[in-house]
Amino acid sequence: ITAIEDQRSIIEVVPGEGSVLGVWGYLGALYAFRNKSGGASAGMYKATTTGWTEIDLGTALNFDGTTGNGEMVVGSVLSGAGGASGTIAGITYYGNWDTGAEGTVVLTGVTGTFVDNEALTSPTLSFDGGDVEILKGDTIVGATSGKTATVKIVTIASGGWSTDDAAGYLSITGNTGTWTDDEEIHVLGAKRALVNGASEPSAKTLANAYGTQYAQTIQPGGTYEFVNFNFQGEEGTETMYGVNGVDNAFEFDGTNFTKIRTIVAVDTPNHVEAYKNHLFVSYTNGSLFNSGLQLPTIFSVTMGSSETVVGDSVTGMSVESKDALAVFGRNNMYVLYGKSKDDWNLTTFYTGSGAVDGTVEKMQTTIFLDDRGLTSLGATLNYGDFKQSIISEKVDPLIQKYKDNVAASLRVREKNQYRLYFDDKTGIAMTFINGKNEGIMPFTMLDQIVCSASTEDSNGDEVLYGGFDDGYVRRIDSGTSFDGGSVAAFIRLAYFHYETPQLKKRFREILLELAADTSTTLNIYPDFNYGDGTVPTSTTYDVTVTDEDWSVDDVSNPALGIAVIDKARARIQGVGENMGILIKNTTTYDKPITLQGAIVQYSDRGLKR
Repeated sequence: ITAIEDQRSIIEVVPGEGSVLGVWGYLGALYAFRNKSGGASAGMYKATTTGWTEIDLGTALNFDGTTGNGEMVVGSVLSGAGGASGTIAGITYYGNWDTGAEGTVVLTGVTGTFVDNEALTSPTLSFDGGDVEILKGDTIVGATSGKTATVKIVTIASGGWSTDDAAGYLSITGNTGTWTDDEEIHVLGAKRALVNGASEPSAKTLANAYGTQYAQTIQPGGTYEFVNFNFQGEEGTETMYGVNGVDNAFEFDGTNFTKIRTIVAVDTPNHVEAYKNHLFVSYTNGSLFNSGLQLPTIFSVTMGSSETVVGDSVTGMSVESKDALAVFGRNNMYVLYGKSKDDWNLTTFYTGSGAVDGTVEKMQTTIFLDDRGLTSLGATLNYGDFKQSIISEKVDPLIQKYKDNVAASLRVREKNQYRLYFDDKTGIAMTFINGKNEGIMPFTMLDQIVCSASTEDSNGDEVLYGGFDDGYVRRIDSGTSFDGGSVAAFIRLAYFHYETPQLKKRFREILLELAADTSTTLNIYPDFNYGDGTVPTSTTYDVTVTDEDWSVDDVSNPALGIAVIDKARARIQGVGENMGILIKNTTTYDKPITLQGAIVQYSDRGLKR
C-alpha cells in the first residue's frame, strides 16, 4: 500500500488550466491537450518518465502565389530572397499549385527573417526529352554524373510522356550533388528523360511569402478527436491526425506539428477519419472534405481533393468496410461509397436516424447514441428505423435522461464493451459477446471524465485513458481505486422463488462461490417477498473472502492442490416465498472478485394462506 501511494504522489497534472481537452496514444506514447495558463491558447503535452513535457509546435510560414517550377517538399531547403532559410518539415496547401495555391510550410533550423511577399526558392531538377514517365518515389540516377535523388513530385511544364517530349521539374530529396547538363536520367537502369541545364538542381522560385514566420499555436478549448493512419504504405509509419472544432486539423509525426489548411473560410473541422488513403474532415455546416490521394495535408483538386455536401451537421464518421464510409448527422445517416473523387457516391442511408455528437464507436459493429437509445449500425441495416434497431430498451429511461449530457464515449476491445460517460460522474457500460448485447451496467465515478481514448502501448496492448476536469489524465480499468478513493460496488441478484412461488420457506444459509486473488469483506443483504415489507428485513451479514496464491509448484502439480473457486458462507435467518440477494463491497486496495454462483439452503414451511 505504501508503494502504491508513493507512486501516486509523483503523478503530475497536465500543465495549464481547466479540463483536459483531449488525450491520445501514438507510437506507444501518451499525449494530452489542455489550455495554457491564462487561456489564450492550448498546449500539447507528452507523458514522460519525468512528467508532462510540452511539445514545441514549431515555426511556420504562410505562402501564396505558387508557380509551375515545381513544389515544396519535406526535407528540402526553402530560402527567401532576403537571405532567410529553413528546412521544410511539413507542408499543407489548398488550391492548384500551378494556378496559385495558398498554404503553410513548417520549417526547422530557421536562420534570418522571412519578409512578406518575397520570393521563396527551393532546388528542383529541370528535365526535358521525357519519353517514359517518372513517378513519385522513383530513385533517379544520372547516367554520366552518377548523382542520385528520390523523386517526390513531378511537375510537367510542357509536352508529354506519350509524345516523348515531356519537360518540367522534379521536386526531389536526398540529392547527392550537381548533375551534368543533358545527361540521361535513369530509373532502374533505363532512360526516362534528360537533365535540362547546368548546375542542376538549381534554386527556383516556387511561391511568395505571405507574412513572416511565426510560432504555431493552438486555439483554446474545443473537443478533440484523433486517428492514426499510415498513408505511405510500407514506406512509412503511422502518423497522428486530429481535429478540435475550434482550429485547423493537424498532423503530428512524433516531432513535427503541421496545421492543415483547406479552402473552408472558417477552417475548424469537428471530426476526422482516414478512408481509402484519403484524410476526411467534416464541418458543422454539413461539408465533408477529403484530401488528395495519399496526401493527407494537401487539399488540391488536381491531387484528388473534393468536397461532399452532406446537408446535416456531421456528428461522426466510421469506416464500415473496405468500400463504405458511414457519415452520421444528428438526425440522418449517410454512406459514402467509392475509391476517389472520380467515383465518390454519397447515399442517404436513413432519414430520421442519426447520432449524438461524440458517441460513434467502432466495435464488431458500429455503436452510437440516437434519440431513441443506443443503436447498432448492423441492427439499423437489418431493421431500418424501427424499435428493433435499439439495443438499450431495458435501460431506456436512463438513456433518455442522459442523452443530452454525454461527456465522452469509449470502446474497450479487451472486454468487448461500449461505454458512455455522462457529465455528472456517472456512466453505463454495455458488454457484447459474439456481437450480442449481454448486459448493461450503470456506474458512478469519483471524478468527472471529459474525454477518453482506447489506444495501445509500445507492446501493442490496449490501454484506456481518461482526461478529467481537474487536469489529470488517469488510466482507466487500472488499479483498485478511484485514484486513491474507495470504490463502492454492488450486485443485486434477482428475486427467486426456487420453483415454488406459493410455498413459504425458512432461509438458512447463502454460500457464495467466488474466484478471488484478494482478501476482502463482502456485505450480504438478503431481502424477502420482493421487498414488499410483509416480512421484516433481516440483518446484514458480513463474510470474509481470502485469496489463494498460485505458485510454480501449484501449476506443476497435476492435482492442483489449491482451490480454484473460493467459498464464502453466510448463515442467515428469514422467512418468505422468495428471496433476493444484494452483495456490497467498499474497498480501496482490494482487487476485484468474480461471483461464479450462489447456493441457498432453505427448508419448506408450508403454503401461503
